[in-house]
Amino acid sequence: MKDITIRDLLEITKGHIIGKIDSDYRNELLGTKISRIAIDSRDVDSESLFVAIPGEKVDAHKFVPQVATVTKAILVEEDESTILAKADVASMPENTAYIKVDNTLESLQKIGAYCRSKYTSKVVGVTGSVGKTTTREMISCALASNIPTFSTSGNMNSQIGVPITISKINDTPSEAAVIEMGISEPGGMDKLTQIVKPDIAVVTIIGKAHIEFLGSKEGIRDEKLRIIGRMSEDGAVFLNADDPMLFALKGKLPVKTFFYGTNTEADYRAENIVFENGYNTYTFVHGKDKLIVNLNVLGQHNVLNSLAALAVSDYMGLDLVKAARSFETFEGMRQKVISTDKGYTIIDDSYNASPDSMKAAINVLRDMDVIGKRIAVLGDMFELGPDGDNYHKEVGEYINTTKLPSGKPVIDMLITIGEASHYISDTVNSDVETKHFSDKKEAAEYIKTILGPGDVITFKASNGMKFAELVEMLK
Repeated sequence: MKDITIRDLLEITKGHIIGKIDSDYRNELLGTKISRIAIDSRDVDSESLFVAIPGEKVDAHKFVPQVATVTKAILVEEDESTILAKADVASMPENTAYIKVDNTLESLQKIGAYCRSKYTSKVVGVTGSVGKTTTREMISCALASNIPTFSTSGNMNSQIGVPITISKINDTPSEAAVIEMGISEPGGMDKLTQIVKPDIAVVTIIGKAHIEFLGSKEGIRDEKLRIIGRMSEDGAVFLNADDPMLFALKGKLPVKTFFYGTNTEADYRAENIVFENGYNTYTFVHGKDKLIVNLNVLGQHNVLNSLAALAVSDYMGLDLVKAARSFETFEGMRQKVISTDKGYTIIDDSYNASPDSMKAAINVLRDMDVIGKRIAVLGDMFELGPDGDNYHKEVGEYINTTKLPSGKPVIDMLITIGEASHYISDTVNSDVETKHFSDKKEAAEYIKTILGPGDVITFKASNGMKFAELVEMLK
């Protein structure tokens, strides 16, 4: 947060200071500059604003007296006596700006909105049920090949992560910003658009992720499309033309709308797609312009992700040759290919999962040249609502109907781990060997006994399954 003082924070949040402050020190305290936001007490330094957010498991107010020994700016929504009780201490350190507000999360979002209001370059917002992180990374990669670009880092796409991301948007000069916007409940996108106010929006695909809270795919689509709610008439949205639910919106939105995909009616198209060992080459087509694109990431789905990036680059008037070349060395954070010293290959796609992304992971295995066995390790998918069991079965049915060019099953062995994932293995035909585990460590020990040189094994599950731990066990 560039050039923001505690006095500014009081004005932005409409809060007031509680606790004891020496009168001759007050002005100096209010003039103290704050450079960053922290929500974890272990991540606080002397220039941090610590935001005490009550969590489902831990209320950060219990750490306020401890944090006050490190920094002078703390955002709270409890009074002093309640904080003392939660922290189980007798007193609070004095001469600290404990900024009392009604709601610390909402005040954090106000700070994000304030920082956004000071940013004068174009902002691209990216959302969707599947692929938004990789698409955001590809857009950032394409833009950065032309101009200085600010981007979301990691998985900071939530009601908490977005304002923290935006708080850094003015720290270094940039000519564009790319912000990932994730939602899981009704009204979530409205809150994020108040902070981000994107000039350009990208919606990747409407899937079943978070359907438990958003009710239906139509509900998910309507909520995602609220990303355009605070756009001016000059705003533009880019939609996946290969998604029927999005393509049905053609001519129906109040902002400029462009479609990307393999659909022949798309404004930006991928033609002549060639798959070699899971990697892709295609011809980018827009009007009379054509360009050969080579991708350094696995999976047919990444053709669409890169198309979105090129479409945004073209709309912004950037050099498409530079943008396309940037994909030749692109390395996404979501999918990691790990070659082991024992000769087998791990595809770590474990970050998160929905039925659509599970199918994409299966497709990656299908498209790779594999000498040994194709092995899929799939775990539970969360937030799918009362039909969650059926969505797991849907993945099993997809495995049944997806074949190699030879007609053989797409995978040689399926290993499922968790409580609901057995519905995947229970649905898979008998020509695929299956094994189910409820314990990751037990599964890991078994997997070690079956892996051999030339095998390729992919891991996919919702983040709460912590499959990254499983990958670490096997690397």
